Amino acid sequence: MWNRKKKNKPLHTPLSEQQLWERYFFERHSLDTLLKWSKRLKYFRYCRAYGGHVGDGDCLLIAIRIQSEEELHEVFEQLDLPMIGISPDSSSSTTAKWTYPQIEHPKHVIIAGVKAFIWMYPDRVKLSITNLEHPVEVTETSVFAAERLEPYLTPLVHLMIDPPQDDRYCFIAEDWR
Repeated sequence: MWNRKKKNKPLHTPLSEQQLWERYFFERHSLDTLLKWSKRLKYFRYCRAYGGHVGDGDCLLIAIRIQSEEELHEVFEQLDLPMIGISPDSSSSTTAKWTYPQIEHPKHVIIAGVKAFIWMYPDRVKLSITNLEHPVEVTETSVFAAERLEPYLTPLVHLMIDPPQDDRYCFIAEDWR
């Protein structure tokens, strides 16, 4: 809407880049809600979707460092996940540029009754939880599921990368207090 007295000047002051960012970041959950969730969770961090054409969604995320195949085995063993091998002649696209090409990515898994998604990178394993009904959102149900899963992750705390995603899309409570 334009002001009739002052031609070509908007009635509202344009938002700053920071204000636009905060509007996006807190669009689904208030700062208060994210602070409450962060007090309840030891390891998982809320990560906002990158958005746009990326096709991702919000999630609760952890990252576990792996620097060797032994550490990868330790992670799989603790999470009670089988390490599924890939035959050398496999043309699976999930093995491209992968440090351990003989091991298949777990993807969608159930750990301690909690549905999660796991993807492996050369230096880390990322485990995420979303809402089952709306897989691009994080809800109270997602936080409850993460709380149920965290005791199974405690033995891996020495391998945890915090924050799991080192950018402004990952909510760190200390940055907002």
